[in-house]
Amino acid sequence: MFNSNLLKTIIAIAIIAGGIYVIAIDDPAVPTGDINSIQPLPNQD
Repeated sequence: MFNSNLLKTIIAIAIIAGGIYVIAIDDPAVPTGDINSIQPLPNQD
């Protein structure tokens, strides 16, 4: 029983740490161009 609880605790810590890592390290790219302009879609063949 102790082994199972220890494993669950390690997995929970790993998931939480991974989520914090992704949020802290993730650097989203700033959109380029005018986001308020509407561009027509290119013609499809």
